[in-house]
Order: sequence, then C-alpha cells, then structure tokens
Amino acid sequence: MGLRTAVASPVSEAPVATLSATAAPAMNGRMVAAAPFAGTVLRVDVLEGQDVRAGQPLALLFSQDALRVGAELAQAEAELRAADAASRRARTLAAEGIIAGARAEEAGARAGQARALVSEKRRLLSAAGGGGRAGEYVLRAPIAGRVSQLNLQPGAGVEAMAPAVVIDRGGRTWLEARLPAAQAGRVKVGAAVDAEGRRGRVVAVGSAIDARTRSVILRAELPPEAEVLPGRAVWMTVYAKAPPGAVSVPRAAVVAVNGRDTVFARTAAGYQPVPVALVGQSPTTTVVTGLRPGIPVATAGVSQLKAAAGR
Repeated sequence: MGLRTAVASPVSEAPVATLSATAAPAMNGRMVAAAPFAGTVLRVDVLEGQDVRAGQPLALLFSQDALRVGAELAQAEAELRAADAASRRARTLAAEGIIAGARAEEAGARAGQARALVSEKRRLLSAAGGGGRAGEYVLRAPIAGRVSQLNLQPGAGVEAMAPAVVIDRGGRTWLEARLPAAQAGRVKVGAAVDAEGRRGRVVAVGSAIDARTRSVILRAELPPEAEVLPGRAVWMTVYAKAPPGAVSVPRAAVVAVNGRDTVFARTAAGYQPVPVALVGQSPTTTVVTGLRPGIPVATAGVSQLKAAAGR
C-alpha cells in the first residue's frame, strides 16, 4: 500500500493562518536626508539601491539661502566680538565703581544675545556641511544603510526640508499582511511567524477591523539574514499558543472520515482511525488535539486506509 509514517510531536505553538504578505522596510529603521536650504542640485554622488555609510556625501547643492546665512554669520560674529569687548570694559568700569553694575549686566546680556545668534547661524550651516565655495553645501547621509529613494537630479531645484534622499538601515525587514478578523484575537505581539525559511516575530496587530476586507493589518519583522527586498510578495505563516496536549503531524496525515478529521495511528493491531480536533495548519504541518505524542501516524497510503476502514 506504500504506507509511510511520521511520529506525532508535541508543540507549544500552532499555525493560525498562512497569509500573503508584502515586504517593506522597517519604519523605525528608515531616515530621511532633508535639504536644509532651498537650492539647485549641482551634483548627485549616490545611486538608488547603493549602500552608504553615516556622514557620506550624497549630493552637492547651491543655495542663495545658504549664501545669505553665511553672510549673516560673518556679520553676527563681528557684532559678537564688539559686544564681548564692550561687556569686558563695562565689567572693569563697574568693578572700579565708575559705572553702575546694572550697565555692566546690560552689556553682558547684549553679548549673550549676540552669542546666541552666532550659535544659531553656525548650527544652520553645520547642518548643511560645507561645499568649499560660498553658497554651496553638502547633503550627507544621517545613518549607514541603503538608499531606497533618491529624489534628486542634477540641475533640478529642491525645496527647503524636502525629503531629498531616503535611507533604510540594513538588517531588518517588515512583512505586512491582512489577518482575518476571526483570527485577530489569537495573534499577539511577539508571536512567531515563518517566511522565506526564516523565523520572525509579530511586531504589531491592528486594533480596527477593515469594514471592506473584514481583516486587520498585521506587521512582522524578519531577521537580517532573510534579505527580502522591499515590495516582494511572500507567504507568511503566523503562529499562536497551542492548547495543552496539542501535537504536530504532517498535513497529509489528516483526512476526513465520516465528516470528522481523522488520522490513522499505527498500533500493534494495525492502523486504527483516531478522530482529532484540528487546531491549525501550515503548508506542511497540521496541529491537532486528541492524539498522544509519540504515536506513529500514516502519511502516505492514507487514502487506501480510509477505503479499507469504510469496508
């Protein structure tokens, strides 16, 4: 009859559903390199899909705003030098009793305001980097990762704080799928998933049911070695905690006999039909209750055993 068997194995988790999922970059691993000043792109130094290191130049831009801020910084630095000198003189005169202490405090406050203005201008220019010539600035990678979006073209204009380059930190991939509402209560954050031969975990389960699809959004995270490209469609099996006494058998071992899920257990007297309760199925295995762990069950020749049992 070509019979083959497999042993029922105890399990702590059961497959809830196998879902069509789409790979996407981890949202908390994505950063945007925004243009601090409006300007014109002079040069693009990276390509979409290229790996970059933190601080690496992405593009060179020219901006009238950067040129203006540079001039304002030079003026503010000159005013700071004058204010510092005036503050030192006022403190000396106040110490000698020539002027009131209040005048020295006022001079110190003016110097403080000038210092704050210089600090702000320097911060703006520091965020842009330096291009070597007045008005030029370098856009740099905020993190190490891979360029997933490049919104720059030489000669094109860029608005201030526009998302010029999007970089995804390497190592993590999210899978997004729709989980049927009937199963939503069984799947918890931290539950295991299988996809592309890798084991991942659920990071989020939606709390609102979509009225059109009667499902909730589910997001799972795969380990770095999965290397699934964003946008790729994959099959993902989601797991939940199995009830006490649950065992796993190959999917081919379970058949319907008189309307009940049944396996054929091998005993000293031959193969006996054993009714079981189905807990969950993956593409290759089925988790059931009602069967003792360690019992061999038929996985091939099951249809012949079913026919024999009918006679």
